[in-house]
Amino acid sequence: MKVIGITGGIASGKSVVTNILQKRFNYIVIDADQLARQAVEPGSPGLRKIVATFGACRLNKEGSLDRGLLGKIIAEDEAARKKLNAIVHPEVKKLYDEQLRSIEQIGMPIVFYDCPLLFEANLQAEVDEIMLVVADEAIRIDRIIERDGVSRELAEKKIAMQMSDAEKIKRSDVIIENNGSLDDLLVALNVYFTRRKLFVEDSAE
Repeated sequence: MKVIGITGGIASGKSVVTNILQKRFNYIVIDADQLARQAVEPGSPGLRKIVATFGACRLNKEGSLDRGLLGKIIAEDEAARKKLNAIVHPEVKKLYDEQLRSIEQIGMPIVFYDCPLLFEANLQAEVDEIMLVVADEAIRIDRIIERDGVSRELAEKKIAMQMSDAEKIKRSDVIIENNGSLDDLLVALNVYFTRRKLFVEDSAE
């Protein structure tokens, strides 16, 4: 089974690509963000380890992880961030491997792994090919402003906090440009599928 990792910077349109893959072409997409949430659900080994490391005060009234509070802590403390990653990443890896085994058992030849921090978390070895979704910075800034209702300055900061597209392009196998319309994006994906001989008949009638 071939695993194709999908990544891209904020407001590049990666989520649009994964939505097309799932709903239009019927591909299975493993969602790294969903796995990360699952890894720290109430009762999970991941959450128990977080409580043991950071204390029960990191939980909310419902017994779930207080993401806002913990996020503030790790944003201000590099050592705390490393401790958290050392807990969460192995738990996510276990869930990822479980999903891959299940998908392989049903005979799927291809699966996509939607992983925003694929490079930052050094997960390139977990996939066979890397698809990077990119868009011009000016377009991304406008998308962030419209989507999040923030200032241009903050939108620019959000982009600057991430690894640059130029660096990601060097490490990727396939580049999907998303500067235009949805139709333009569909054309780019169809070209990719055709060249890789991965095309699945469009099920949208």
